[in-house]
Amino acid sequence: MPFSFPGIAADVRRLGDLLALGLRAAEWQAPEKVAVLNLACGRADETGVLLGAVAPQATELFYLGIDLRPPEIAEARSRWIPNAPPGWQLDFRAGDASRTDRMKQLPPFDFTFIRHQNYWHDAAVWEVLYRNALDGLKPGGLLAITSYFDREHELAMACLSQCGGRKLADLRNPHSRPLDDAPNKSVDRRLALFVR
Repeated sequence: MPFSFPGIAADVRRLGDLLALGLRAAEWQAPEKVAVLNLACGRADETGVLLGAVAPQATELFYLGIDLRPPEIAEARSRWIPNAPPGWQLDFRAGDASRTDRMKQLPPFDFTFIRHQNYWHDAAVWEVLYRNALDGLKPGGLLAITSYFDREHELAMACLSQCGGRKLADLRNPHSRPLDDAPNKSVDRRLALFVR
C-alpha cells in the first residue's frame, strides 16, 4: 500500500538509517521476543523501518501503535496488519497516547517510539506522556523520540531527564528534509534515546 503523501517513502528510509545509528550508539541488543510501542503514531508510516531496526531477528513480536485519530489508525491497520509475518502481532488503537498508565492490559515494552514529538504544543500533556512511556519500559528498554525543531527537541530532552530518563544518544539527522511551513523545521531533524 503506497504512502499517502509524496516524500514519505524517502523520509522513512532516512529515518531507518538514523535509527540504526542511534541504536548502535545506545548499544541496543535486540531480543528474540520483543514488545514495541509507537505513541502518537498517526498513520504509523515508520512501522516497517522501526521494526527492521529494533526487531531484525525477532521470532515473536508485539507491536502497538496508539493515536487519537481514528482515520490514521485505520490506514495504519490496512497498511501493516495484513503483511505481518507469522509470530508477529501488530495492533493499532485509537486512543490517548498520554494515558497509557490507564491501559492496564499493556505489557512492559522493550522499545517505545515517539516520532515528531510536539512538546511545545502542550508541555503538561507531553510530560505525562513521557513519564508513562518511561514507566512502561522493561528494565533496559529504550525510549526514542524524534523532533522537527532543535529547541523543541532540547525542551523534550530536559523534560525526559526530569521524568527520570537517562539519555544514551542524541543525533542530528544530516539528511533531514526541510519543511516549508516553519523556519528551521525538518523531518526527523533529531533523534534521542533514553533508558529509565
